[in-house]
Amino acid sequence: MSSALYRTFRNYMRSAQRELRMVVYHPRYITLLTLGVVFSYVFFLTLMSEGQPEKLPIAVVDQDGSFLSRRLCHELSATQGVEVVAVFDNHLQARDAMQRLRIFAFLEIPKGTYNEVLQFRRPTITIYSNNAYLLGGSFSYKSLATMTKLACGAVQREVLRKKGYDEKTIGGLIQPVELDTHPLANPTVNYQPYILTTVLPGIVGLMLLMLTIMHLQDWVRNPYERLYLCHGDLMASIWGKLLPYTVWFSLMAIIGNLVMFGFCHFPINGSFFTLSVAMVLYLLALQAMGILLVGLIPETHMSICIGAIYGTLAFTLSGFSYPASSMPGGMHAFGYIFPLRHYYLAYVNIAHFGGTTQQILFHIAVLLAFMMAGYIGIALINKRLSRDGVWKQFAEYKSPLTHAAQ
Repeated sequence: MSSALYRTFRNYMRSAQRELRMVVYHPRYITLLTLGVVFSYVFFLTLMSEGQPEKLPIAVVDQDGSFLSRRLCHELSATQGVEVVAVFDNHLQARDAMQRLRIFAFLEIPKGTYNEVLQFRRPTITIYSNNAYLLGGSFSYKSLATMTKLACGAVQREVLRKKGYDEKTIGGLIQPVELDTHPLANPTVNYQPYILTTVLPGIVGLMLLMLTIMHLQDWVRNPYERLYLCHGDLMASIWGKLLPYTVWFSLMAIIGNLVMFGFCHFPINGSFFTLSVAMVLYLLALQAMGILLVGLIPETHMSICIGAIYGTLAFTLSGFSYPASSMPGGMHAFGYIFPLRHYYLAYVNIAHFGGTTQQILFHIAVLLAFMMAGYIGIALINKRLSRDGVWKQFAEYKSPLTHAAQ
């Protein structure tokens, strides 16, 4: 190792050791963020521990009171997704229960439904769902719609039986085309792998971004001692300061993936090591963006606000919650300025399609390219220090240890 490289490495280690001592003496920020990460994983992993919501409360407005309506209520109660918690006599009672958040949806069976079925007419059964609560409303609507379609098929089957058709003919008339579905990569249709594998790393990255901005703004206000430790090496002083947080948050994120793909048995068809590398690069890219924001925006509160907006927009525009191809206008291309978008695409290739490192090289290269934003940010910070006369004052600076020796 050359002497110049050794000095650079030593400067990095000095800055990192200094930051570790600060963390030990003032652990509240890192402790709170660590507890926040742990709480996020525990909360989201237990929120839908069955894979998707079950036994969502619904109601039935049974104005018919017939064998058919009672049978439909019984079939709804037997399903896994919803549970009939009340049977009302009129629409207003069910609507009041929905407004009071006692139910997510209700099924209204009008009077005379069974008689219209016997007379070969087409009665109307209405479904009402509260989509103000997207998850509960959509799942309840899906269960109700599925059961009513099955009920319609059962009625058609009984009518065709009465007409003397055999079972094979009845099956062809009710369902002319039979679907044979095979969900890929997630055969149990568990909603947790769809959502949490990107949401939880996104939360870790957002916390790291905010911590990076806050600590760097503190550094810029009083950089003399750290620059003295690093012999004026600005690059080593900044990246060395961030190194302990990089290691700690990377370790938490990798442990979180171990919990999801190991303990929770989320499907992964590719290499866990490759996914871990993508995770570390994603966190480094966010730190680089934090450095850039500090270089661009001198005010601490403003840079933190912009960082929060940038970090939270990634959840919307990265494409895991809403298909990027369906986004209006140029929003699809706008999503690529977020590191979370590239980590998400790398995760999909690795976990769902068993992709190798070669197949995600583009996303790895983009995450590495985000590192250039950090160097641009350091250049802007250097310009800011020169403008404020910091370098001139640093030439006359003596550390407290030097004063004590004298």
